[in-house]
Amino acid sequence: MTIAAASTVALLLADARLPSGGHAHSAGMEPALLGGMPATDVAAFLTQRARTTALVDAGAAVAAMHAVLDGDGRGLAPVERAWSARTASSAMRETSRELGRGLLRLARRIWPSAHGIGELGEAPPRPLVLGVIAAEVEMTAEELVRLAVYDDLASAVAALLKLEPRDPAEGVTLVLQACASVEPAVASIAAIWSPDDIPALSAPQAEAWAERHATTPRRLFRG
Repeated sequence: MTIAAASTVALLLADARLPSGGHAHSAGMEPALLGGMPATDVAAFLTQRARTTALVDAGAAVAAMHAVLDGDGRGLAPVERAWSARTASSAMRETSRELGRGLLRLARRIWPSAHGIGELGEAPPRPLVLGVIAAEVEMTAEELVRLAVYDDLASAVAALLKLEPRDPAEGVTLVLQACASVEPAVASIAAIWSPDDIPALSAPQAEAWAERHATTPRRLFRG
């Protein structure tokens, strides 16, 4: 099978049409709105999401990629433990594993012999799967960081357009602004090698909303 360029794979993974279940995830947008966040605070929410949850996931993805490429014998387990320790909400961890399960199914179909894929188990966190794929296609660490952040924010805005309909061009602007807000951190996140260096950035209010949302009977998205 001919493998596409890493930049093409990054575009594929950021596409909402990817059959991995990402379309059912609001990246915290629905929990926030149902939890009482005014729609006028969406831009601030996305910026804080980008600077906390998204960077933790990006750091875990980079650490997973390097764990596969280094082959130092430690494997992906330390990366998963570090990610779990930095993702305080059990609801957010479960959602990430559901998304990871869907992405893993796709990865096994397209990259069945990828190094590290056998270590992922049946429900790995999404950033670990992204890291394994990135290692297989020789994606740069910077591309991976931007992919992880963009995918999270784009999912949130896609959900926003269903929950609080508005001009889609406004949604594009929101994604670009939030992505730009973390651009100064891209180089440092891309330089992560050890799981210990994954940033510990918490979002207590978003975590509380996620926990409450997990028990909400009427919802459109998993989280």
